[in-house]
Amino acid sequence: MAIRLDFLLITFPPFCSRLDTGKLLLPGSKFRWDIHYSQAGEEITNQVEMGIYFYPKGEEPKYRTSLTLTPAALGTMDIRPNTLSLVEGFTQLRENARIESFQPHMHLRGKAMMVEAILPNGQKQVISLVSDFNFNWMTTYVYEDNAAPLLPKGTLLKVTAWHDNTAGKKTNPDPNQWVGWGDRTVDEMAHAWINIVYMKDDDFKAEQEKRRSAPTTVAAPQQ
Repeated sequence: MAIRLDFLLITFPPFCSRLDTGKLLLPGSKFRWDIHYSQAGEEITNQVEMGIYFYPKGEEPKYRTSLTLTPAALGTMDIRPNTLSLVEGFTQLRENARIESFQPHMHLRGKAMMVEAILPNGQKQVISLVSDFNFNWMTTYVYEDNAAPLLPKGTLLKVTAWHDNTAGKKTNPDPNQWVGWGDRTVDEMAHAWINIVYMKDDDFKAEQEKRRSAPTTVAAPQQ
């Protein structure tokens, strides 16, 4: 199914967390649905909806966001029966960037996912970690304004995903089965949806300076 659109500037909550960001759709752009079904032995019906949030007429966001699929594995996987499995992949930032949000995507055997930033100087930073992935909740984690990672051009985003193909994973339909890549829920995937804002050097430096000059708050200890 495809929906043809004229020129639009739109946001897609929860992937956009700031009013100065938006998606750009050029004339002729299309939305394409990618809905996965598999045989269930009975007739199933559903209803899919999509909401579009418009900026007011005459108002345009400063930054264009890019929702980027960052794979730990893509197309091939090899998860043996009754084992824990680890896969990892890398995506390079083509410009200075601000990371807006993170959504891990795996299936029933998904256990955990971590995103690290490997800076051009070799320094590593953990910027996201979901240690108890639940397939029933495809949660998008949106950074607070003063915590959204600022990463220079050339940074590598490393995505590490763990799968649990043992009886200890409650959602595992059969730990005795080999599992590979696939669209079915009983198959597996391993990628992160990361919303990225690419920034010019001047804007990036201004954002860094804003962070440095912002007051630091310290939470009081719990009694």
